[in-house]
Order: sequence, then structure tokens, then C-alpha cells
Amino acid sequence: MNRIVGLVLSSAGLIDSSYLLYETIHDRPPAYCNISSTIDCGKVEFSPYSHFLGVPDALLGLFFFVVMIVLWSLSLPQFLRYWWVIGVLFSIYLIYTETLIGAICLYCSLAQAYCVVQGLLLRR
Repeated sequence: MNRIVGLVLSSAGLIDSSYLLYETIHDRPPAYCNISSTIDCGKVEFSPYSHFLGVPDALLGLFFFVVMIVLWSLSLPQFLRYWWVIGVLFSIYLIYTETLIGAICLYCSLAQAYCVVQGLLLRR
């Protein structure tokens, strides 16, 4: 059961990250996300922090979720745990950068939540 839920969460994260990457490539903020000065995906997406070592954060998220899907599919819990820790650490970094920017990206937060919740599945 955990495997199926993990695959669903990773697939949702993949879709979310793909959408964010699409919007990044086309230089436009995600729809329905620029709600206020605090909840503003565009402010986050177009900040200097939107790339890590020159790579768009959304592309890194997409890669993370693809690997999670492969690891869930192959039922490799030990590798899942290690990969998940990397994802959580990067999510913490992204949350920190959002505090520096002074804005929250809802789509980014959703991807971070998909990552964190998978850790609950790995605890069993």
C-alpha cells in the first residue's frame, strides 16, 4: 500500500515540477498563484534563488520525483530513504530562500509537501 501511495505522491510531484519548469522556461509565473505580496509564485520564480548552481529548481524537482518513481517502482526502501533525505534537505533550503525572498510559492510548497509526506511512508 505504501508503495502505491508513494508512486501517486511522486507522480503528483512530477506533474507539479513539470508545470513549474514549463512556466520557468516560458518566463511567466504559474497561474493562480500571485495572490498577494506574500503568496507570489512569480516573485519566487524570478528571484536569483530560483536556480541552484545554474539549474532551475523546478528541473531539480522534476529529476527528484523521477528518481523517486523509479525507486518506488523497484521497491528499494534503503535507496528511497537516502534519496528522500536529499529531497528534504533541498526542500529546507528552498523554504529558507522563500523567507529571504519574502514570498511563498504555492506550487513549490506543494512539491515540498509531496517530498516530506513520503518520509512518513518510509518510516514503516
